[in-house]
Amino acid sequence: MKKLLPFLGLFLIIIGTTLLIVTRFSPLSNHNSLLVSGLLCILSGIILHIRRIKHESKFPY
Repeated sequence: MKKLLPFLGLFLIIIGTTLLIVTRFSPLSNHNSLLVSGLLCILSGIILHIRRIKHESKFPY
């Protein structure tokens, strides 16, 4: 589990993108909750990925 934890941001981005693709091609496209959850997954994944990159950086920010 600890090996997968650094990649949590990327996993959330992939899950959010998959949710958006699924809602596009399914009859569930008129449910905004699925679209919003996909968007939130993508945004939180981006934030987690940027925080991980900043944490591992050796340069001052």
